Parts: sequence; structure tokens; C-alpha cells
Amino acid sequence: MPLDPDEMISSFEASVGEHTQRTLQLSAELEAAAVTVRSAGGEVTVRVDSAGGLADLRFHSESDGLSRDELARLVLATSRRAQARLAEQVSAIVSGMYGAGSGTAAFVAEAYSNRFPAVDDGEEQR
Repeated sequence: MPLDPDEMISSFEASVGEHTQRTLQLSAELEAAAVTVRSAGGEVTVRVDSAGGLADLRFHSESDGLSRDELARLVLATSRRAQARLAEQVSAIVSGMYGAGSGTAAFVAEAYSNRFPAVDDGEEQR
């Protein structure tokens, strides 16, 4: 039985509409993604935005005895931990939307994990 051209067009339009909605939803969820991490000793708290950029930085009383160099190292290490967690969060968002085994989820997860690799949690202690 030959395919009806009107049905083919309707089916294609529905597919495009569904894909567009999913893409818009993914874009909104990725834009809203952010991670807040406090250093292991409680000295600093950092928040990174969806691009991995520093969105907030707080110093706590536990940081009072640190030198500027120690504090700078701690801020950077905590930021890297937050960015690595962002990569995990983004991977979960995309996997939840497209399925863990999808090419889209794999592509996005790899891009974020390459940009923000996992860090050794002991890095703050060095």
C-alpha cells in the first residue's frame, strides 16, 4: 500500500515539533544548571553557573587563618570540584531526556567531562 503524502507530511511535522520541544526543554534545563560546593574544611563555598563560571564565592570563618596563597589554591580547587559536579549534573540531565545510551547524551557528557574533568577530592588538602 503506497504511503499517503499528507500523512507523511503530518508525521514529519509532528516529529519536528517534538524534537523542537525537547531541544527547548534541554536548553532551559542546561541554562538553569548550577552547582554549589563547600570546601572540605568549610573555608569557602563556590557556586558555578551552567558554563562552569564562578557565579558566587563565600569565605567562612574557617578561612581566617589561611594565607592568601592557601586561600587562592583552595578557591581554585573547590571551583574545579564544582565544575566536575556540573559535568555530572549535565550528563544526568541529558541522559534523563534522551536516554543514557543515546548519541546525544554521550556527546554532551563527553564534551562537559573533557572541559571539566573529575578531580581528586584530596586536592584541597595539598
